[in-house]
Amino acid sequence: MSTPVEISLMGRTFSIVSDEDPERVKASAALVQHKVEELRKMGASVASDRLLALVALNLAGELIASQHTRVDGLDGLITSLDHVVSQAEGLAKAPLR
Repeated sequence: MSTPVEISLMGRTFSIVSDEDPERVKASAALVQHKVEELRKMGASVASDRLLALVALNLAGELIASQHTRVDGLDGLITSLDHVVSQAEGLAKAPLR
């Protein structure tokens, strides 16, 4: 069910209608606002729309990087498990003395 959620970004209040948990929407807005403030502290003095575009690009880049890390980590885990299974199969086939 869609629920209206009020968020604040860059000194403006927005009403967002979303199927997401309202607390998650607020947390997302808080993260965006935090990233905006980080860029401002670094000296970024660009128009609001450009600042939000930079934040969106930075967050998208972080998301993509974290997805690659998870996939690489999962591939490494699968490779390790394959190695353990191969060793176990070798031990199962070895004659008992």
